[in-house]
Order: sequence, then C-alpha cells, then structure tokens
Amino acid sequence: MPDSGTRALVIRIGALGDLLLTRRLTYSLSLAGYRSTLFAPARHSTVLKSDPWIDDVLDSESPFFGPAFWGEWPGLREGDQSIQRFDLALVISRSGDLSRFAAARSAKVARIQPEPAESARSVARQWAEAAADWALPFPGDLPLLPTDTGLARLEGATLIHPGSGSVEKNWPADRFAALSACLATSGHRVAWIRGPAEAPPPTSAVAFTELAGLALPTLAATLARARFFIGNDSGISHLAAAVGASTLALFGPTDPAVWSPDGPRVQTIRAAERRMAHLSVGDVVARCGDGFGPL
Repeated sequence: MPDSGTRALVIRIGALGDLLLTRRLTYSLSLAGYRSTLFAPARHSTVLKSDPWIDDVLDSESPFFGPAFWGEWPGLREGDQSIQRFDLALVISRSGDLSRFAAARSAKVARIQPEPAESARSVARQWAEAAADWALPFPGDLPLLPTDTGLARLEGATLIHPGSGSVEKNWPADRFAALSACLATSGHRVAWIRGPAEAPPPTSAVAFTELAGLALPTLAATLARARFFIGNDSGISHLAAAVGASTLALFGPTDPAVWSPDGPRVQTIRAAERRMAHLSVGDVVARCGDGFGPL
C-alpha cells in the first residue's frame, strides 16, 4: 500500500458534473494512501479542493498548460526525466496527448475511458473500479463535500435550478414555474438558482428569491442547508447531491442509471421517451414523496 506521501494526478477535462463524478475515484485512491491533484478546469473544480484528500487543482484552461494538449508538460526540458512529481496518473480521456503530458511527470500512467463501459451502472463507480489496481473499494456513501458558510436567509428553503448545459436536458421553464406555485401553496420558501447565461424565470412564476452569480463555494454551502433541491441533469444537481442536499434530478435524453448525481439523498425521474416535455408537474410532485412535505 502506498504511504501518505504518495501522489496521484487525475485528469478529467469536463464540466462541473463530470468533475464531481470523479470524487468516488479520488476517495478510493485516498483509502489506498494516495493524495490527488486534479488537472481540470479550475472554474468548475476548485470547489473540490475542500475534500481533504485533494492536494491541488491544476487549471487546464490556463494558458500555461496549453502544451498539455499536444502532449508536453510546460517548462520541462526535452529529455529531462529527473523529477517525477506523481507516482500515478489516471487520465479520464481518450486523448493520447493528455496521456503523454501526464507521463512527463508521472511514474505510471493509466487511461480510463470517459464513456461508461456498461449500461445501467453508475459511471462514477465504473471510473473508480477502473482504478482497482491502485484504489480501495469502500462500502456505503461518499463523505459529503465539505462546505463553509452559505446564505443564512435561505436555511430550509427549497431550491430550484431550471437550467443545464443543454436545452434538450431542460424541463420547460413554465413547468418549473407551476411547480414553484405548488410549493409556495404548501408553505415552501422557493429560491431559483440562475447562471449568468440562463434566461430569467417566466413572469408567471410566483414570488421567489432569485440567486445569480454566487461563487461555487457559497452556492455549495447554501445547497447543503436547503430543505430540498430540484433540478435538471446539470452540474448544480451534482453539487447539491455532493453536499448532502435532498435532491431530485430530472432526466430525459441522458440515463440516470449511469449519470445520476453521486450522493446519499438523491432521487431521479426520467421523462417518457426521453423527452423532457413529456414530464408533467404531477409526475415530479409524485416522485418527491416525503421530501416535499404536505402537498
């Protein structure tokens, strides 16, 4: 088993949800004595630095690391192999260039395919199992992503995020507005989370608090203190799950059996025929069960 000074480089170029799905892998590595450094977009992955088994995040979007994408470690002299910073590199990518980049500073490099090898099984578990030669399996749930201070005024609120990185994955905004009205009628305080590129809520929505422009650590802490979270297959849904929020994630074109957020209090519902417009407000309310309280 590696000692506590053994270091792993984990490469995953992706959005927030993709990076949160690496937590099971890096935690499994930590159980075998590895401390991990992530090579990933810092704007998405810096929140993962609060995990105690993560040493650092190297920003894959920094101009300094541009050479990584043609197989070179920046600043390393040609032929200089005198410094091996990492004992192991795991590259969750099909890119041979990223594997060569990792090999410049790692004693051992292994590539993990980013697509699921098996259907109907969590890709987070598949990635962790692909590293079984170095990581240790563990029973039960992941430790929650640590958080600091969120917005105290939203303690116990129900949070809704109606966006995602793909229009096809979004439940219609008017359905979210109708759901908000249903929740408000039942005594819930509702807050909508909106990213800078997302449309404002429909004017038909009932009164609610709108959150926009929060830093990820603040948003994570606010989600951790929420009564309930409802969102599409998006990075914010993955973040809610990771901090332990009671989460309902709405799926359509993507398979929740594979891409469900990894957390202890996650429910999912998938639209008929994989089309989000086929998911009714009644379907969502029925799936929430006790999470909603009296509806």
